[in-house]
Formats: sequence, structure tokens, C-alpha cells
Amino acid sequence: MTSQLLGECFVKAGLPPGVLTIVQGGAETVNAVIDHPLVRAVGFVGSTPVAKHVYTRATALGKRALALGGAKNHIVLLPDADADIAGQGIADSFTGCAGQRCMAASVLLAVGPVDHIIEKVVERAKSQRCGDTMGAIITRQQVEFLHAAIARAEAAGAKVLVDGRTAKGGAGQEGGNWLGPTILDHVKPGSEAATTELFGPILSIVRVKSIDEALELDDANDYGNATSVFTTSGALAEEVANRAQSGMIGINVGVPVPREPFSFGGTFSSKFGHGDITGVSSLDFWSDRKKVTTKWTMPKDKNWMS
Repeated sequence: MTSQLLGECFVKAGLPPGVLTIVQGGAETVNAVIDHPLVRAVGFVGSTPVAKHVYTRATALGKRALALGGAKNHIVLLPDADADIAGQGIADSFTGCAGQRCMAASVLLAVGPVDHIIEKVVERAKSQRCGDTMGAIITRQQVEFLHAAIARAEAAGAKVLVDGRTAKGGAGQEGGNWLGPTILDHVKPGSEAATTELFGPILSIVRVKSIDEALELDDANDYGNATSVFTTSGALAEEVANRAQSGMIGINVGVPVPREPFSFGGTFSSKFGHGDITGVSSLDFWSDRKKVTTKWTMPKDKNWMS
């Protein structure tokens, strides 16, 4: 629906026919686009399994490909963080778009005594209202998957600080696919809630004792999309920014999306290919450099261009 509306906007804006084509479909459509002889470069944003398929199929045909996959974004919360800034930033990062975006926070690596800040996160999360300040989950099947994932985390020992499973929309929205903000505390490293991209408004809190332990867990993550740190210490922020291996780093920012014209892209299983899909580096991906060598008169001396 969104892509169709964008297409209509381009037409109204006067974009010439044939410059932009929107095609809806599934695997058959994707493969047809990749395989088409007139398609020379393929870009993709979505889940890691599909990103890997797109990249593998396109490059096997000798085509340029850059495919962005999934994420399990981590936030490192330090005890010296500003409670108000961290509380709002962390809560908004996992509830925005109902958690259905590649830049949503998934895991909060809580370093040391940070309960006073987590209370702020809980307070902010509980203030969200489905159908008002937070949207719906895309399908009923995804709601059921998320409910089951929360139940599995709880059975594995996680404590539910905020439970969104009973959330409903406003008047006339009761039948929607709703899941309210959900916060799981004392999630075990290596568990589903700590490692799998759930794609919903669920924040998993993993308790750690040090920055070293936090970064060790962050780096062990299969994905490398984004890592954020909340702190008032410039030195500690710089340490996390330098040591974290994610492609995008946030400092007191829950969703570290670089502003244009800077590039967007992750590392590890969050990206297949080289370069970035936006920003200055994307110009080399989406175009070819043309080299023109000229000579207007016969040079008096002999050289390699003679």
C-alpha cells in the first residue's frame, strides 16, 4: 500500500513514464526481477534469509547486488546515563513502528545498577496506547508468534515487567492485530528473546556486570546493524563506539539512523555485499564510472599516450 501511494506521488510530481516501476508479488516476482537480462544491479532490504537469497542469485548471474538483512540491535545502558533521556530514548526505540523496523532496539544490555533508569523505560512504555501512539502488528499470525515468544521467554526464567499481550485498540479498533509494549527482564544470553529478531514491540533486558561483558554479547550477535550506548561520559561513549562492530552506532540515541547524505548499512548477517545502499558510497553501486582519455594534438615528446 505504501509503495503504491509513493508511486502515485511520483506520477503527480511529474516523473516521466518508465523511470519508476512498482511490481507487487512474492518469490516468483523477486526471482523474475533478478533474472531479467535488463536488470544490472539489485538492491534489497528485508529479512536475512531473503537477503542472502537475493544476493546469491544475483551475483551468480554476474550482477551487482547489495542486500540488507535483519537485525538484533543492542543498547548498552550505563549507570551514569541521564535517566530521562535514556528512559524516553530506549522506550521509543523498541515501540516505534510497533517494533517492526530494522532499526528497532531489541536487547538492553543493562550494566550494573541501572534499575532507576529501567523504571523510566517502563513508565514511558506503559504510556503508549495501541491505535493512538503505537500502531498494529502486521498480521494475526505475527501476533500469535510474538505471544508464543513471550511465553517461551517467561518459561525460561525471564520476568515480564510490562505485558502487552492484553492490549486492545481504541473504539472501533478492537479487532486489530494488537500487541502492546512488552519488557522482559533477566533474559538469558543465548536464548531466543536475546538472539532472534522477533520483529515486534518487545525489549529483552540482559543483566551484565561490565562494558566488556556487554560488548562481548553484542559482538557475539549474528547481526551487525546497530549498537547504541546511553551514558554521560564521553570517554565511555567513545570506547563503545570504537569497540562495537555494528555498522551504525548511536550515542544517547535509541535509533541510530544516519541522516542524509550519510550511508545506511550494517555488518555481518545484516548485509550481503559491499558499500551502502544510500549515501555517497551508493553512487558507485548504482552507476558506472566513465573514463575519458583525450588528445587534441600530436605531443612533441614520446610518452605512454602517444
